[in-house]
Amino acid sequence: PNVLDAVRLADGAKVVLRKTATWRDEVPILQKLKSYQADKRNHIVPILDIILMPDTDEHLVLVMPFLREYYDPPFSRPIEAIHAVSQFLETLEFLHEQNIAHRDFCRHNLMMNSDELLPGGFHFASPYCTPAGRYGLVFRDRAEVRPIQYFAVDMGLSSCLPSRRSLVTGVFGQDRTVPELSWDIPYDPFKVDIYQLGQVILQDMVNVYNDLEFLRPLAAVMTHEDPLYRPDIDEAIAVFQKTVEELPESVLQQKIEVVDQDFQYLLAPSPSRRTLCFMIPLDC
Repeated sequence: PNVLDAVRLADGAKVVLRKTATWRDEVPILQKLKSYQADKRNHIVPILDIILMPDTDEHLVLVMPFLREYYDPPFSRPIEAIHAVSQFLETLEFLHEQNIAHRDFCRHNLMMNSDELLPGGFHFASPYCTPAGRYGLVFRDRAEVRPIQYFAVDMGLSSCLPSRRSLVTGVFGQDRTVPELSWDIPYDPFKVDIYQLGQVILQDMVNVYNDLEFLRPLAAVMTHEDPLYRPDIDEAIAVFQKTVEELPESVLQQKIEVVDQDFQYLLAPSPSRRTLCFMIPLDC
């Protein structure tokens, strides 16, 4: 496997080890971004260490914090989804200012620090189980914890380009619905990032929860079939901020629920016997 969990001996902290090819742009990009740690918009996962392989110079191992995919446990109020979207937009703003296109800004590369949500931790290979591999994962409602930190991971497909006018080719990434992806016809990778985040907002939020419809216009313009009609990151942030400013506090704090039962998520916060997760038989 290319990804494993581990324990750092110095302090007992859980970490993730990820094997990556040295010929990719990933390591130089991550090293460049490390110098911008003071920028609050830099939500790229920090690299804790780099381990060189003893028998090859074609690969190395990145040591990263132990994170969880951002959408699970589910949001319980609109303000929580807004915090996530805000940080994801900030991430693209930061990257694009550095002329870096992520090129795979999709669901499984968007993570969060879940230490407060899941105080007992979870199993790396079976994230709906306890660290011991048992069902009944204990977690808290997002409304009961401090605002969550979100991160983007996996810069393996990313490109550091001469300018924001640079074009690329290639059919890469989790989301193959991006209309312009091509091996032959150059396209704008920054507009691909916009599309991919728009799809996250649409498919993971608007279509999954009730009462997040206010995000649909933003998602719609970000996922326009023609990249020329998509906003750049600055324009997307402006649309998002205007949308949020127009929402009353009562809307931001109202309870929301998952309406798409095909979306895999943890059912209900603990303490409760309802800590079984979706797709697990309700036998307790």
